[in-house]
Amino acid sequence: MEEQSEEWACTMTLGINEVRMLYDHTCYSIKMWPGAPARPYEEQIYLDTLKKRLFAMIMDYNLYSS
Repeated sequence: MEEQSEEWACTMTLGINEVRMLYDHTCYSIKMWPGAPARPYEEQIYLDTLKKRLFAMIMDYNLYSS
């Protein structure tokens, strides 16, 4: 049996159109983010990291699948 870590994790499969929509929504969320203290500062850092990862996915798709 596989050893489980303390941290919960999941995997999700997305098509390129879903990745693009999620990227667009993430950009919108960053633009509209009200800032601290209305929202936790860590949320802005997370959104920026997510945006960069989604952008990398889109660029990878453009390079290898187009």
